[in-house]
Amino acid sequence: MSPYYGMYVVLGLVFKALEIVFSVLKLNLVAKALEAQFGNFIIGLNDNRPKEAAPKDSVSKTEINHLAKMVDFWWDTKGPAKMLHTFYQVRVPLVVEGLAETGRISKADIAKPDALKGVRILEAGCGGGVLAEDLARLGAYVVGVDPGKEMIDLAKIHLETKSSELKDFLEYHDITVEEHAKKFAGTYDAIICSEVMEHVDEKESILEACCRCLKPGGSLFVTTENQTMLAWFIFIIIPEYILKFIPKNTHFYEKFISPEAVAKITSKYGCQMRRVRGFFYDRMFNSWKFIDNDDCNYGLHVVKQ
Repeated sequence: MSPYYGMYVVLGLVFKALEIVFSVLKLNLVAKALEAQFGNFIIGLNDNRPKEAAPKDSVSKTEINHLAKMVDFWWDTKGPAKMLHTFYQVRVPLVVEGLAETGRISKADIAKPDALKGVRILEAGCGGGVLAEDLARLGAYVVGVDPGKEMIDLAKIHLETKSSELKDFLEYHDITVEEHAKKFAGTYDAIICSEVMEHVDEKESILEACCRCLKPGGSLFVTTENQTMLAWFIFIIIPEYILKFIPKNTHFYEKFISPEAVAKITSKYGCQMRRVRGFFYDRMFNSWKFIDNDDCNYGLHVVKQ
């Protein structure tokens, strides 16, 4: 077991105790009051960047512009986004095993190189296409949508120049999920919304659109950070303020969401919780594994009834 995991467990206990103290003393209200008076008093807590008066769908131009800065290193497997390139170790099994549990694919096919053959998947917020390509390599037909044109252009260029063998299995569109859902309701066997929820303000809007795009019996998979102090420290303080390998203001605690909150929203649109699985990212070895704890980040599976 990695020494980093031991540190993770200890930090988890420390922050869990702090959360109990904070809930009793209502220190979160004090922090918000201080921020209102003095600005972002607790770093990475609230997103105080300017917001549009009337945002379109779940999209924030501020977020799109910020994420566009990552285009230069998105496909650098040794750069700041390297964790995205090993994320397949948990998020691909989350999808494959989840679809086997619902009967969309055979359990006997899980380990096959074309395990997702014939499965139509929408990736909501596909970014530069890392996960979309991972899924297409398993035989799925993947439609990637993202409101960031720079990211979609990057995904298309990478597909054309580096992964041309996948061109018959992938298509990309620079639109929102909400716009896509207007034409493609009830179309997909599975939808993946991976590392997107922490970047949107209107979470119900994007989740409703995802649910609408699913066929009856289809699966929605969401991966994101839990709204805990441990996640705040692991995914904001360490990478943005201590190690500084990703830009500041990439994540904010207030935008994190618990699996219970995701399940509650999706249940309003006909989806039932199937499973939640905790993830652990080992920064020492740039690897991911499933753990029996979703306090930091997690993968969630709901099924449309």
